[in-house]
Amino acid sequence: MTQWQDWARPYHSDVSFRSGRRWRTTKRAIGRLDIALKLAKGILAAGWVPQDCVHGFVRGRSTVSGAAPHVGAKVVLAVDLKDFYGQISFDRVAPALAEQFDTEVLAWIEGVCFIDGTLPLGFRTSPYLSNLAFQETDRSIEMIASARGISYTRWVDDLSFSHGELDDAFLRAVREVVGAAGWALNDRKTRFMRRSPYVLGLYVGHDVDEPRLPRWVKRKILLESYYFAKHGDSHFESPGVYPRLTLLGLCAYAFSVEPELADKIYPRLAAGIRQSGRRARQAGDAVDSSYLNEAEFDRLIAALPDE
Repeated sequence: MTQWQDWARPYHSDVSFRSGRRWRTTKRAIGRLDIALKLAKGILAAGWVPQDCVHGFVRGRSTVSGAAPHVGAKVVLAVDLKDFYGQISFDRVAPALAEQFDTEVLAWIEGVCFIDGTLPLGFRTSPYLSNLAFQETDRSIEMIASARGISYTRWVDDLSFSHGELDDAFLRAVREVVGAAGWALNDRKTRFMRRSPYVLGLYVGHDVDEPRLPRWVKRKILLESYYFAKHGDSHFESPGVYPRLTLLGLCAYAFSVEPELADKIYPRLAAGIRQSGRRARQAGDAVDSSYLNEAEFDRLIAALPDE
């Protein structure tokens, strides 16, 4: 294991990013370590069958699929795990990995995928290993939840519960199961949501039949896409607006949650791109469409009727 740690150590660095109001540090793999992690990711993903409750970093699943079981809920219990990756050592995943791999492969996974004995945030293998580490706890939680008729889903360190006999006694039972497995809860982020229940940022209250975007998100998208259509790229020079890539990324996510939004917003985005092209040509500048791939650019243009 030490041999692989020494091999990997020169090929990762710290990267800081802002999460909410605070800065966090993640690891970035480079060079041969990143190549090794790509290989390890493929091996781990091929040998792991996710449980129905797990939606984070699972092919074919998303925040929409993670929120869907909770649609129509009058109350949602949100439970957050404290320092999730920091609680995952190689010993947590070794028994499950030993069922598929020999000791040499286990030593390679430990040396390449772990740093100083814990799972690093930022490595492409960490999501798979974290799901593997929590799978026995998932099974235990599913048992006590199903006994009370409660729906349970998990997205990495976010546990969501709804329907059934959802009360303080159930929260105590979850706390006991999680604690017995050696995990800790983040009490500051653990709460019951009764007035406006959300799961993974999507509204799932009793008055909807599928996960919905928050109203403020839709209002923001509609407002900014309107001004982008009117002013083109010059809109992004205004203070307090989303950067261009952020707006387009948010629109793409919104379409995946509520596809009907595309009928209204795609023509606006196409108009904004055309407006930018007109102004660039008038100024003698090159038209910048680098933020879209060719197929997406064509789709946006096709959404706007001919003038």
